[in-house]
Amino acid sequence: MNIKSPSLQEFTLVILGKDRLPIRQKIFDSQDFILPIAQIGSSRNIPKTRKEKMGAWATTPLSEEDRVICGLMHQKDPFDYLAKVIDTFQLTLSIPDKGIKAKVKAFREAALKVAPKGTKINVAFETYMKEQYGHSYTDLINDARNKVIARFNDAFAENLNHDRMNDEYRADEKIFLHRPVWTSNDTINEYKLLAKQGHVYSQYLAGVFLASNAGGYKTECIEYLLMAYENKHPEAMRVLAEFLHFKEDYYGAAQCDLLSIHGGDDYSKKIFREVLGNTSELIVQVSHGLAPISYVIMETLRANRFNSILMEHFSEFNPAPLPEIYTPDFIQRGNHE
Repeated sequence: MNIKSPSLQEFTLVILGKDRLPIRQKIFDSQDFILPIAQIGSSRNIPKTRKEKMGAWATTPLSEEDRVICGLMHQKDPFDYLAKVIDTFQLTLSIPDKGIKAKVKAFREAALKVAPKGTKINVAFETYMKEQYGHSYTDLINDARNKVIARFNDAFAENLNHDRMNDEYRADEKIFLHRPVWTSNDTINEYKLLAKQGHVYSQYLAGVFLASNAGGYKTECIEYLLMAYENKHPEAMRVLAEFLHFKEDYYGAAQCDLLSIHGGDDYSKKIFREVLGNTSELIVQVSHGLAPISYVIMETLRANRFNSILMEHFSEFNPAPLPEIYTPDFIQRGNHE
């Protein structure tokens, strides 16, 4: 994979015909999703370069059965490691005996307003929390994190793999790369609550379940999968692309595919080609005549700043230079007789 790309861009995605809030490209090289023992290649080296890291992220288990399969295949179970990934800014801190609850982001902003110039950030947070509330900032963070992770562990235990003979399994198998899974509405709601606490695994699972049969293929999944992508979860944008493809939002799926591919998920190339294949025989009226929807998708992508990604990952779709046209002498001279 060639990763010598331009600086990361910001895109306004059009999903199901509506503009989403601008989102910045992500590269799937975050250590949060790469096991500390990860090794690559025949030499079993630890991934160091961005390219190596992009190919080393761990697949996210969706159920306890997935975790068992990891063990049977003699693979390291990434569950406990991935479950610790939290966007700390979104955590809610509860001040004991004060009846006060607020996001970490709010406490940090308040602390920085009163901190003397030049104070180190962590010192400013600790000082503010101790002076205002009599508690250690670090202890409050750890307590909030541990509570979120404990709630997540309880919720995850409710996830089940669909039986291969079920209609639900066969329906989801046609849409998604991951194995079809089920959980209750109560558990989905718990994932949604934890997602808004910044728990990235919950953001991903809320999106997965809402996008699939278990959650009723709800468009609400978009919010959670984009949250997870913002936190560099390497599978979230691919799941969103699969969902939009299923919903026949071909342009939306194409955009998400390209961001997923450029982030480091090669499987999304297959989805992108399927999107173009499914739309190559669908004809629409354009300003200069009739054209397949696949052509309109490609031209719209190019017009909306996706051209550099297309050029890097799909050279076969890049516009060919216009051939030099040979003009016969008699046309050049004209007929003066």
